[in-house]
Amino acid sequence: MNFDRRTLMKSVGSAVGAATVLGGVGTAAASGSYTNEYYSGFDYWKYVPDGVGAGDPLVVMLHGCSQTADQFREETRMNAVADREGFAVVYPDQYNARNGALCWNWYYDANTTRGDGEAAVIAGMTQETVEAEGLDPERVYVAGLSAGAAMVPNLLAEYADVFAAGGIHSGLEYDAAETSYGGTTAMSYGGPDPKRQGTQAYEAMESYGITSEIPTIVFHGTDDGTVAPVNGHQAAEQATQTNDLAADDADDGGIDYDADAVRDGTADAYSYTAYEYHDASGDSVVEKWMVDGMGHAWSGGASGGEYTAPGGPDASQLMWNFFEGRTRGE
Repeated sequence: MNFDRRTLMKSVGSAVGAATVLGGVGTAAASGSYTNEYYSGFDYWKYVPDGVGAGDPLVVMLHGCSQTADQFREETRMNAVADREGFAVVYPDQYNARNGALCWNWYYDANTTRGDGEAAVIAGMTQETVEAEGLDPERVYVAGLSAGAAMVPNLLAEYADVFAAGGIHSGLEYDAAETSYGGTTAMSYGGPDPKRQGTQAYEAMESYGITSEIPTIVFHGTDDGTVAPVNGHQAAEQATQTNDLAADDADDGGIDYDADAVRDGTADAYSYTAYEYHDASGDSVVEKWMVDGMGHAWSGGASGGEYTAPGGPDASQLMWNFFEGRTRGE
């Protein structure tokens, strides 16, 4: 695999931050334990609903720029899903000494490759939580928005032995940029060939001895003016290529970018088209949800958020529905 990747400068992080979720810090969830934790120089918030513990799943949620972890908790309402469905959640928190716009530095190799920087910290927080709460290490999932979403495909490839599946909301494909100019271009026009990026992601997984499918769900608004919609399409196509290789170590089209199922629907305020990409067993290993008319916002997020779309399909619940029951390495 090529490791000479993502050298995107902070100016791009600031551009993402200009239209990433903002929101007021709210109160903790009504039930369960919501605590501030510390790991390797970073804070993170941990929510464990009443009755959740030994053998239960974990979801890791990565906020966008200009947003704190607790704001992301409030905007996505993921704790409410955790209450209903019975899983724990952690929200890693970026801090401004590392990025003035509070962006995850998804564009630096030093923060996106195994054992390095922020990727290693996020994986470490995850493993610390699994051990502390006795959670199921085979059912750990990661999702994010914008800059947080841009970290997700990197984490899925570099830590495929930690995460069983991922959710990319308003983000980009694996290794979307090599330079500052390239990163800005990718945000506006898309990144490199997604099949090539999918192959590179698989090569990273393979180099660490992981060759199993990594299910991925993508959400993107068709009117996103910050991370252009082409990136949602590319993230899904990259994931189909990675999973095609992971399924049998062959680029044979067993999982390809011709959707096996397409359905149109309407939520409270937005219509959408959902695409499914199946593996040889007929299971949906990649999904792509394109929300018509939605901008750079969390679909189905809380009302009152400047960058949420409360009338869209509920991305938090739908991500959980996609994750539920998936086991790492199956």
